[in-house]
Amino acid sequence: MRARPLATAAVLALTTALLAAAPTPARLSAAAASDVRAATARLAGNTEVPVRGGSARFNAPPALLAALKARGVAVAEIDTQGQISPHYSSGGMSLGIRSGAVTNSGGKVGGELRFTRAGIALINIKTKKVARVTGFVGNLSQGTLSAVLDRGARITLGTFTRPRINASIDTEAAALRMNTGITVTAAAAARLNAALGTTSFRGGGPLLHVRIDASLDPSVDLPTALNLSHGAPRAGQEDQEAHGAWG
Repeated sequence: MRARPLATAAVLALTTALLAAAPTPARLSAAAASDVRAATARLAGNTEVPVRGGSARFNAPPALLAALKARGVAVAEIDTQGQISPHYSSGGMSLGIRSGAVTNSGGKVGGELRFTRAGIALINIKTKKVARVTGFVGNLSQGTLSAVLDRGARITLGTFTRPRINASIDTEAAALRMNTGITVTAAAAARLNAALGTTSFRGGGPLLHVRIDASLDPSVDLPTALNLSHGAPRAGQEDQEAHGAWG
């Protein structure tokens, strides 16, 4: 006679468990609200657009090159295998862009660019001391350029003024184009001077000028993803005018 009450109790327990597990209207509303917030964020230009490649040209300014030469310091390129070129360079190097992403960060360029593993070697000809600078990474959101000095810890080499996103994106070519100067940080200047045994670098002084041409994912709708306004200047135009003296 007790089998029926036990079976009924089991059915009631199972039904209660199923009802407890089922999403409540409040939970469904929260999920829907989350979807709306995500869609709004994308429309606001917070989408990260993948970087598919590209290149950058780094050049040391004439004043810095003159200071290095006066102290017996030469510049040579380091290839992707870590080998220092036997020939001194004129103070410039070209690096490929391995990967990264670009986003709209408060109306300015944000994201990150990771360059190939090549770099430059600063060589004190008199003392034979060498400072190897490789593994460049550009943090576009913070306006910093970091690198690895002598295969040690990563340091922030310099800072730069972040350009406006509208002036830096070529929607037709799906490209990011930047043209800007980089100033050396006090910490990096001290590390470089110590590595070379010189006083060539000064915190806040000019370090490099860089021209960047990064290819973006062509499948992305850039005006929507980066919240670009209409009538924006041609990509790179603003920076070229601001830094035209660099040539």
